[in-house]
Parts: sequence; structure tokens; C-alpha cells
Amino acid sequence: MVEQEVKKVEAVTPVAPAPVETKTDVAEGEVTAPPPPVAAEKEKAATAAEESKALAIVEKTELVPKKVSGGSIDIDIALADLEKEKRLSFVKAWEDSEKTKAENKSQKKLSVVAAWENSKKAALEAKLRNIEEKKRQNT
Repeated sequence: MVEQEVKKVEAVTPVAPAPVETKTDVAEGEVTAPPPPVAAEKEKAATAAEESKALAIVEKTELVPKKVSGGSIDIDIALADLEKEKRLSFVKAWEDSEKTKAENKSQKKLSVVAAWENSKKAALEAKLRNIEEKKRQNT
């Protein structure tokens, strides 16, 4: 998220100040320049504020490690987390084994069906050969 904000800041291009228009006082012959535009200054200040905000956000996102005070409550929490992880790993292992069992069963059934199909094809081909041989012998 911080990188996106930084990119947004980089993507914003400062607006070029308007060309300076000079007015001449015909009666006195003096050339006067208008005061600098206020909008450009406000925009520069806003851009600087956004950059400082982006830097502040980066500093705030640092991770702070948990403090271990060594109390029995912290140990109980750690042991509970460990038991939870252990239970979850057992559940995952059980799920994996069930998936494997189901895949093996389906593969076995598919191979049985394929073997039956092959035996039927072989039997039909044998019958066709016998019929063709009988036709040749009759002619």
C-alpha cells in the first residue's frame, strides 16, 4: 500500500507556473510584474505534505515482535497454539490420505473397466477372424 502511495506522489506532476505577464504603466514608463501565483505555492506545500505522510506511513508499518515475559500465561498460550497447529497438521494429513485412498480406488475401478473392455474387444476380434476364416474356406 505504501508503494502505491509513493507511486501516486511520483505520478503527480507539478503544474508549471503561468507565464509571467508584465504590465507597463504608460504614463510613468515603469514595468511591473504580478506577484507569484499562490496556487503553485499551495500545490508545492501539498506535495511536500503528501511525501511526509508517505514517509510516516513507512515508519508506522514496521513489525514489532511479541514480547515474551516468561509468565505461565504466555507459556499456556504458546502450548495451546502448538497443540492447535499439531491438530491442524493431523487433520491435513488425514485429508490427504483420504484423497489418496479415493484416487487409488477410482484408478483401480478404471483399470478393471479398461481390462474388461479389452477382453471384450479381443473376444469380438477373435469371433470376426473365425467368421472370416469360415467364409474363405467356403469359397
